Amino acid sequence: MNYTLKADNLEVTFQVDGGFVEALLGAVRAAKKPHNYRAYTPYPEDEEVPDREEAAKSDPVSSSAPGADSEPSVDRSSKTYAKWYSFVLMWMRNFDQEGEQPDRGEATRALAHNKSAGKLVAMIGQLGGITHAVHEVVEAASGALESARLENLSQAERDKLSRQVAENITQVSSILFADLSDLLEYHNPLEEEED
Repeated sequence: MNYTLKADNLEVTFQVDGGFVEALLGAVRAAKKPHNYRAYTPYPEDEEVPDREEAAKSDPVSSSAPGADSEPSVDRSSKTYAKWYSFVLMWMRNFDQEGEQPDRGEATRALAHNKSAGKLVAMIGQLGGITHAVHEVVEAASGALESARLENLSQAERDKLSRQVAENITQVSSILFADLSDLLEYHNPLEEEED
């Protein structure tokens, strides 16, 4: 579909696909629910997520950010987790290096327009944010030797790479998948706090 916007001396024509229209309709539907903290719910088959206060009352452990004492209950065998895992591995391919770069913007847009995008946002929230979620993939891929990029990196270097990738995902998703970009932790959770 082609859309044209005109204002005074400016005329802009852009092309959108059905996924974009569905995402836009999902944002409108979410705006009609005043107490729903998720803005992205384009598909009715996405499971309902209660607002934060109700979630905290019903299950305070899983609604809080992960700490040293608690492990979030995330199904690491789910399709949603598998999508996130492959997305992060794709992102790391030649990240901050010379070589052929994957189309990260298109991959982000495809992830945003996927019918399980709401589940993905909820899962990353359960993991504690984008940095935690990226770091988990980096550590798993490093242990399984699934990424040449991670070979021979120390723990500190993997932590630094995880934060850089998380920040870069946030920059790109701020335009293409805003709900995801909102999940970046303000302070780097992988840095040791000074007393």
